[in-house]
Amino acid sequence: MITETENPLPEVILTERAAQVFKEACEAEGSSLEDTFLRIGARPGGCSGWKYELESSTPEEVGPNDVQILSRTVSVVVDREALTDILGPLKIDFSDKNLVEQGFVFEQLKTGHQCGCGESFTPVKDLKSDKNNGPIS
Repeated sequence: MITETENPLPEVILTERAAQVFKEACEAEGSSLEDTFLRIGARPGGCSGWKYELESSTPEEVGPNDVQILSRTVSVVVDREALTDILGPLKIDFSDKNLVEQGFVFEQLKTGHQCGCGESFTPVKDLKSDKNNGPIS
């Protein structure tokens, strides 16, 4: 596992609510934050090309290409290539506004295309860049 210090990677930010929900889930399962990481990733699918993935992971499941990012005392683990080429900078929140639409919510912090439901997105490597204004969505 790589702990990033030399080259800045896209940031991954958990909101206070998302971190609290993950901590409560760990407690409910009888695991600690030292033994449980929040793994984020992406897989092909959805109307915009890629879908977010989120699961818990143990230290033994962390691979050599994974990067560990600490956000609000939660260790977030993500594959380096997925973070830099597909996901980009992210904010992860938790919404419980109603029983049907509750769960973790991803927000791309880089201008890109995310579908209306927020379940899929265009990878950052496919975003076209405008020299004067940055990425074009």
